[in-house]
Amino acid sequence: MKHRVERTTADIALAVAARRGADSVTLAGAGTEFLFYETTSSEGREGYRIPRSLEFNTVNNNAVPAELLQLQEMALASWATDNGIPSAAPKELVEQNGIPVLILEIVDDDGSELDSAALGSVVASIHRSPLPGFQLVAQEGRPWAVRLRHRLEARYTDLRRHHSLPILPPSASLQAELEAGAHEPCLIHLDLRRQNVRVDKGQPLSIFDWSNALAAPPELEIARVEEYSAVKENGLDYAAFLNGYFKGGGSIDVGTASWPIFTLDAAVMLAGVFDSISPNPELREHYLSRVRALVGEL
Repeated sequence: MKHRVERTTADIALAVAARRGADSVTLAGAGTEFLFYETTSSEGREGYRIPRSLEFNTVNNNAVPAELLQLQEMALASWATDNGIPSAAPKELVEQNGIPVLILEIVDDDGSELDSAALGSVVASIHRSPLPGFQLVAQEGRPWAVRLRHRLEARYTDLRRHHSLPILPPSASLQAELEAGAHEPCLIHLDLRRQNVRVDKGQPLSIFDWSNALAAPPELEIARVEEYSAVKENGLDYAAFLNGYFKGGGSIDVGTASWPIFTLDAAVMLAGVFDSISPNPELREHYLSRVRALVGEL
């Protein structure tokens, strides 16, 4: 059951601002799970990341407490800063009326088009950096191949209840193909799009919303970016991104047996999103078509 925040996020933002001597509270961004408010105080500007619910039950986060994602966002923002990855510096996590609110520095965005090649170079840096020394929420304590196969099968089964789709190969076959030939795990963001990057003159100044992060092969990230690039609002040029990724020292192999499964994981997730969370018949049909084609490759 989804537990709704009793007070609105605006109420929570105003209450936190009052505690911190801040004012001029404005809504600066809204996602599926979190809203972001900006405030101003005598000590400067700061942002409040506030969950829509105390627990999330979405395509990406099923029965996940908001506090866990807030703690992870804070930890990965610090990890990014420590490793020279563009990020807003976290300040602290506070509780307001039982709601976990993450306070961050403000990184301005000029609204310009994201330079996908520049983003690709930053992502290469992320993939080369050491893995963080803590458990990632989306990993659920499992090896990456087990986690990926399990969630792919679960999402696919749900999608198949409503749409005509071919049967997936047996679990053992999927598992074997995932484990064959993939690169070593690195930290992958897995939700890279214009909405999750603060930009100035095209350059990425801050990457945020690490809710989907996994320790997994970099190919999984790149496959996700390729599928995301079909959505205009995501502001991604896949060819430019890939060029920047390689120039930045990134390395992937799209010729392994696991590549179609990595791509299928992205297409299945997006088909589910555009079928239910953000209904869009055109994009739903695009990704259902992609799903059918990719399953045919397995």
